[in-house]
Amino acid sequence: MDMEISAVLLIAFVVLLIGISKSAFAGALGVFAVPLLMLKFSAIEAITLMLPLLIIADMMSVKSFWKKWDKALLAKLIPGAIIGIVCANLLMDFVNAGHLRYFIAFICIAFAVKNIGFKKLQLSFVNNRFGAYVMSATSGITSTLVHAGGPPLIIYFTAIGLAQTKFVATAAAFFAIMNIIKLIGVVSLGLLTFDVVLKALMFVPLALIGNWLGVKINQHLDKQRFLKIMNYLLLLLGLWLLCTK
Repeated sequence: MDMEISAVLLIAFVVLLIGISKSAFAGALGVFAVPLLMLKFSAIEAITLMLPLLIIADMMSVKSFWKKWDKALLAKLIPGAIIGIVCANLLMDFVNAGHLRYFIAFICIAFAVKNIGFKKLQLSFVNNRFGAYVMSATSGITSTLVHAGGPPLIIYFTAIGLAQTKFVATAAAFFAIMNIIKLIGVVSLGLLTFDVVLKALMFVPLALIGNWLGVKINQHLDKQRFLKIMNYLLLLLGLWLLCTK
């Protein structure tokens, strides 16, 4: 399990980023994690290491926002996510991941520009039960295929104007459940080794620090400022997905 100091520092930075992101901004920055890890690891190694790190961050975020999530909303989201994950696994050999990234990038940018520059324009087709199913299924698909499950959920939560505590708490519970479902697939493929788990556990203290910082940041934001930040993060995510392979 020996690692270069540069690899250790990179993982440490990613863990801190994930911890802050999940507890402050509903995991919006998580899309940067795998590409960052790929600076020192292969794609498979980065993805495999990322999952236990995400689950550790999920557990801390869920604990920090325990029972503050929207139960009714969560009940609408989980079935769609499961369907999305199943569909993604069935269609994995037929879907062009690059085209999917561009599609999600376009949606992120369009939605962010709409919210920043055209606030009076309402997207009623998203703000309903059907919208919850579609966006959660899309999150399941994009999370499985291109490791970018956050943007569709953030778009939906922003569209319905969810308050920041419920926003972050519901996202934390949603992604905790989704990552456990994904964990089953990773274990069944034999990708999650004891060595990978040990690597992830080494960084638990940093995950705690990231979680604490994220909670503090979230507590100091009012709803309008929080939603404004989320819209700019969506714009950033869209540009990132558009400009990276």
